[in-house]
Amino acid sequence: MRHKTITLCPTTYEIARKMDNFSAWIRQELMKKQASQFKAKPENDKNKYQAYCNPCDLSYLNTDPDLVKGIPCKECGKKTFYLGFVE
Repeated sequence: MRHKTITLCPTTYEIARKMDNFSAWIRQELMKKQASQFKAKPENDKNKYQAYCNPCDLSYLNTDPDLVKGIPCKECGKKTFYLGFVE
């Protein structure tokens, strides 16, 4: 891993401070941005992978399993549970 320093305002600092793994969330968001730029097929034609946040009862789907493995919940910031392939 390489290091990159970012500057946060007081509000975003408090949000980041409450997350279990802010760095993982940043990496995941950057990878989502990169993946969306290079999509070759419509999302409906691909397999879906799922992560789930039990406390918030929220599911996250993506066509790339690496983008949902261990991602923080967007609601509570806690690590989600990876469920794998879903039909």
